[in-house]
Order: sequence, then C-alpha cells, then structure tokens
Amino acid sequence: MIAKQTMRIVTLAAVAAFFLPGCTTFGTLAEDSSIERRVSTLTNAIEEKNKPSYIGVESHNLYVLIYGQVPSEKVKAQVSNEIRGIPEIRKVFNELRIKDPNEVSGMSDAWITTKVKSSLAAEKGLDSKRIKVTTEDGEVFLMGLVTREEGDKAALVSRNIAGVKKVVKIFEYIN
Repeated sequence: MIAKQTMRIVTLAAVAAFFLPGCTTFGTLAEDSSIERRVSTLTNAIEEKNKPSYIGVESHNLYVLIYGQVPSEKVKAQVSNEIRGIPEIRKVFNELRIKDPNEVSGMSDAWITTKVKSSLAAEKGLDSKRIKVTTEDGEVFLMGLVTREEGDKAALVSRNIAGVKKVVKIFEYIN
C-alpha cells in the first residue's frame, strides 16, 4: 500500500513539474504549498487510523481539493471537519469516495492526466498553463483561474479522453 501511494505521488509530482499552473502570484503558490503540507499532516493521521485509505490534497489559489478513497462517510466527514480550521483556505472540495484504495490504478490515472494535459495544451484558444489537472480512479479534477468558456472547453476536451469516467470542474471564474 505504501509503495503504491509513493509511486502515485512520485508520478503525479513528475507530471506536475512539466505543467505548472499559471496566472497566480508567487505568494499564492507558496501559500498553496503551505496549505497542502498542513492538510496532508492532518489527513495522514486520519489515514493511519482508518485503513485502508488514501487521501490526496491539491491546493490552487487557496481552493483545496481533497480526493481519494476512505472506508466510510464518517471518515469523509472527519476530513472536512479537521481541515475546516485552516484560515487561509477559501473553499474546500471534498471529493473523497467510499472505496478501497487498493482497487485504484495510480499508473492509469497518471496516464490519463498526461493525456488530458497534452490535449488541453493542443487546444486552440485555451491557456492550459492556467489549469491544474488531477486524476483519481478515472475521475479528472480541473482547477484553475479561467473564464467560463475556457472552463467549459477544458471539461469537454477532458471528457473525450479514453479512460475518463467523470470530469469535476473546480474552477474560479475570472469573468
């Protein structure tokens, strides 16, 4: 289980290094990184007490996405309650699923993320650097600062990628 989580984190980090999200300040990037560390500290403790669990965290422009798999609704609610006290967070999206994380393929998700990012980069009229893509169990989560038109276009492009089961838009709209 730990090896799978480590592989998932390493793969996602490598993919993220090539596609850093744009349109935000250095201060916000630093704050997002700090939020991710603090939330991860809290969720790691919850994971340890509620095995099998996998809880991932992404922060973009102070919007926080919590994703992964936990054994019950009670654990899902506990995650939301634990991170509610972090004042810098503007909004939390708890997208945890009640499922065994051992049934999820991290390699497949990394491949889907790569295909989505490549397709977004190739799409005319869309600044893909402003969109952060996370995939978990075939669900694609899109975060970023975009216009409504860009957000809709990004979701449409993402939906047409093989292996994508669902697209969740977590955009902050700039118009």
